[in-house]
Amino acid sequence: MVINDFPEIKVMYVESARGVRSSRPAFDKLESKLSSLKGRRFYGLVFGIPPNDKYWACVELTAEDKPEECGFRTGVVPAGKYLQERIDNWNENIAIVGKTFQRIARENETDPSRPCVEFYKSMKEMLVRLPVK
Repeated sequence: MVINDFPEIKVMYVESARGVRSSRPAFDKLESKLSSLKGRRFYGLVFGIPPNDKYWACVELTAEDKPEECGFRTGVVPAGKYLQERIDNWNENIAIVGKTFQRIARENETDPSRPCVEFYKSMKEMLVRLPVK
């Protein structure tokens, strides 16, 4: 685990209807409106603690994006210090994502004013980022 100081990232997003439990349909909607997924940076933001959470399926904004035309909202991945851990083959064992967040949250002092972040480096590699003080 490594603690990094990350800058703010501007995103457009689709809010999941039922928190992290229905993140896949939110990503499906987000991805369906993009002309290409190649080279795009995708994030999942978890506000609160499941099952009482809010979840955003996000993609980093580019100069060419027109979020309002796609029906997307805009927001930010907040800047600050995050404890980061890599998960390999996350797509084959999705439950490991929540378990990883729970484990590192027990072991560290978190900053509840910022969301937990899933950074999808690829279909095989995810970086989970826990906000810390």
